Amino acid sequence: SIVIKRGILSITSSVYDPLGIVTPFVLKAKLILQGLCRHKFGWDDPIPEENLKSWQAWLQELPKIKQLEIDCCFKPLNSEGTTSYQMHHFSDASQQGFGAVTYLRITDQSDAVKCTFVMGKSRLAPIKPVRIPRLELSAAVIAMRLDRISRNDLTLSITESFFWTDSPCVLWYIENLDKRFQTFVAN
Repeated sequence: SIVIKRGILSITSSVYDPLGIVTPFVLKAKLILQGLCRHKFGWDDPIPEENLKSWQAWLQELPKIKQLEIDCCFKPLNSEGTTSYQMHHFSDASQQGFGAVTYLRITDQSDAVKCTFVMGKSRLAPIKPVRIPRLELSAAVIAMRLDRISRNDLTLSITESFFWTDSPCVLWYIENLDKRFQTFVAN
């Protein structure tokens, strides 16, 4: 059968992932769609060969999602001895996309640590070129939103939240006291 943009969107959208566990995988399919939009292909136009190969490779990997196993229990077996619950948020960006992921770090009385995936979120970079520092700031915003969502939805007493980024620009913008930069970051 002929592969068209409408079919790619349908299959990509059918991947149900409310926690963002397979977000990096789905982002690859979204990049294929974005490339087709960038080149102004219609919804029912046949897909060019180079995009078709990428799409077929992605489709071959799709069934492997069923094999993915994530520990859904946040609390350790001996939760009476828990001393701290920390949220760790990692954000990053590239020319293709940006996103963040949240982990829960649990420490017990014997200093044993358990880390658990909580949720992730990603976005494609806009078709119109945007500079990396702006995308890094957008990723940091996603990390802040994940923190707010996690704190509201989890019934655990989160003691601290940590935000990790490899972008000196993000750190500079956040720490800068100049009013014009605060407005830029707030927006």
